[in-house]
Amino acid sequence: MIRHATIIAILLLFLFTGGVFFQAFYSKGKGESIEEVLTQKISIPKHEEAFSTKQIRKGVVKDLWLNDREGTRLHHHIESPQSILTAIPCGTRVELIEQMIEMKCYFQEKVEEEGGEEVQQIRYLQSGEGTYRYTDQHFNAQSVFLALYKVSGKTLSTQLNTQDAYIKGVAEEVSLSFSNGSPDFHAEKFKAQIRAQGKIL
Repeated sequence: MIRHATIIAILLLFLFTGGVFFQAFYSKGKGESIEEVLTQKISIPKHEEAFSTKQIRKGVVKDLWLNDREGTRLHHHIESPQSILTAIPCGTRVELIEQMIEMKCYFQEKVEEEGGEEVQQIRYLQSGEGTYRYTDQHFNAQSVFLALYKVSGKTLSTQLNTQDAYIKGVAEEVSLSFSNGSPDFHAEKFKAQIRAQGKIL
């Protein structure tokens, strides 16, 4: 009986997790925000509250569109060949934490007009491992390669050559928060190489 209830609880947790991902990354309508979805109360049997559930995912791709403080819609792209998604019951809510392996991140930080054409600034991050917490939309990674680019156009480019970056280097730790719209970025012990900016790519 207990085993049967456990299987049902795990299935319900997987269905909830799938619904959250659909709502957060694939729904294009005016639905609830990711914060609202994750803070909704759910029904979890009391004997299941102490146990977490893990799921290994392949070919993870996340695309987020967020408005900056000026109201410009910016595109952020994260990809990882493999990740481990952990769902941790916390009372009547579920906390989702995703550990991404060999991840690459492209953050469109700014789109502006220069000399009559649109130009975007892109921050590129690459790390062997990074962690994303869905509850507070916080991202953290260690030993991160970081590069900054200026590219023409307003469509996010993911085909970038590290030789073209005007700043690049390695940071001991990087953290980002998406809770206030545009990413709030912080790097610890960043050793950078800077080159004179030439023409826009």
